[in-house]
Amino acid sequence: MMKLDQKDKDSLKFIATIVVLITVVHVVNVFTVGYLSDFGLLPRHFSGFIGIIAYPFLHGSWGHLISNILSFSVLAFLLSRTGLARLIAVFMMSWLGSGLGVWLFGRMHYHIGLSGIIYGLWAYLLVYAIMYRSVKSIAIAVLVMFFYGSMIWGFLPTQEWISYESHFFGAISGGVAGYFYARRDKRRSE
Repeated sequence: MMKLDQKDKDSLKFIATIVVLITVVHVVNVFTVGYLSDFGLLPRHFSGFIGIIAYPFLHGSWGHLISNILSFSVLAFLLSRTGLARLIAVFMMSWLGSGLGVWLFGRMHYHIGLSGIIYGLWAYLLVYAIMYRSVKSIAIAVLVMFFYGSMIWGFLPTQEWISYESHFFGAISGGVAGYFYARRDKRRSE
């Protein structure tokens, strides 16, 4: 049986906290017949500005929630291989970047779901591997592309109920984070 070190335990606690939080919010939203969905991100409306904080925790259906939980958990665990502090930093950058991007440029309807952050984690792992080029980061990027390469289609406006804007701005935020962290880590390792 694999023994987890403290770093792994702390990362798993963070991931589990997010999973429990979004699940509890979804259950409350189901029991209130979608009341919380009004706290989603509504672009360019100051009344919807709170959505930048709330939108990742709201989901439209059980399928939406479960698919986001699975993707988030895997990508967050892979990112945590560089430490919990890095995971939390990229999580926050992706959250803020996708939220502000959607608020400024998104289509005029409520945007909800964790996918902006998920795309941020995804893009971080790929850009970091390209820039840093360690065996570990490249191995992780290969796994990410094998299991999550189809996420690239999430940038296309194929279905009106999918917030491709949050995917795009989350990926931009995560990619920028991956670029800067890889450069910083390269300088430190020289």
